[in-house]
Amino acid sequence: MPPVPSIILASIIFLSLYLVMAENVFVFFAGFLLGYLMYGSMHFAIHAWNPPFKWMKPLWRNHHLHHYKDEHKGFGVSTTIWDRVFGTMFDLKKEKEDKEKVRELMYVKR
Repeated sequence: MPPVPSIILASIIFLSLYLVMAENVFVFFAGFLLGYLMYGSMHFAIHAWNPPFKWMKPLWRNHHLHHYKDEHKGFGVSTTIWDRVFGTMFDLKKEKEDKEKVRELMYVKR
């Protein structure tokens, strides 16, 4: 998201939370921003690189399938825990990745 709309949106969220949480908002909002930054970084990594560790491959596949197979599944970006809880996890043993479609999703074309 561009910087100006991000700052406006963050300010509205911060002020809304301040009305509810008073001075506790400073600690909460810092954690909220850090979590969002980690999410955004992970989402970028999934679209920019191959998984750095073998155990991360299912996370990458689950998210890639979300983009081209079924937009109502595979929402997990940094973890598949909530996909498992809400039943939106792909059956990764049955689903195969389409290498051409994955290549189209990548920011860096290979």
